[in-house]
Amino acid sequence: MHLDLDSAFSTGAMVGHAGYVLLILSMLMTRMLWLRVIAIGAGVLQALYYGVWLSDPVGTFWESMFVLTNVGQIAYIAYRNRMANFTPDERAFYEIAIPTLEPADAHRLIREGRWMTVNPGTVLTREGELPDDLAFIVSGDIEISVGGRKVGACSAGSFIGEISVSTGSPASATATAVTPVRYLAFARPFVAATLDRRGEIGQALEAAFRHGLRDKLLRTNAAMLTTPPAAAPITP
Repeated sequence: MHLDLDSAFSTGAMVGHAGYVLLILSMLMTRMLWLRVIAIGAGVLQALYYGVWLSDPVGTFWESMFVLTNVGQIAYIAYRNRMANFTPDERAFYEIAIPTLEPADAHRLIREGRWMTVNPGTVLTREGELPDDLAFIVSGDIEISVGGRKVGACSAGSFIGEISVSTGSPASATATAVTPVRYLAFARPFVAATLDRRGEIGQALEAAFRHGLRDKLLRTNAAMLTTPPAAAPITP
């Protein structure tokens, strides 16, 4: 193909441009499955560009190999996801906390945790102390207190201790079970190491922490708006 300004915007060149655009787009995907799917589209367009417009068998061959490799990876991802079976509690954690992960990766993360059921009065985090675990509440209610005064509450779908576990700072509040509570616990060193690796699981946990903190702030603000102000003391 003769290269000039006109050829840069010809039909063949636009096919080549589209292939590179899809390749860049694939790098923005947070789920590996979608990355592979879009990469296949990019490879197909590039193979057409090399084969039809450039008549380049070498480029066509390697783009075809790129496509076949990604097809094989998708088949492997599908197989792993098919083998990932969840209990009801595990599925609740997956769908609420880490829905962006592939099921196989979510199952791998869950295997690193341990399921706990505790009675009312059990303290999950204590103000001023570094918690041992990150907890995800599946059922039950938690009271949040600071200086012995209740300041909030958490229930199913909430993380407990995410700030302390991810930053290494002591807990800013005490979290106490007020009903029987079932939760999934992850050891603090495991969570810290997972976040440091910045892999797919670590990024999914960070996103879950952000969403959880946002929801807690919204609940706190709503509670403050519905709580009547304390009466001013009467002085003689």
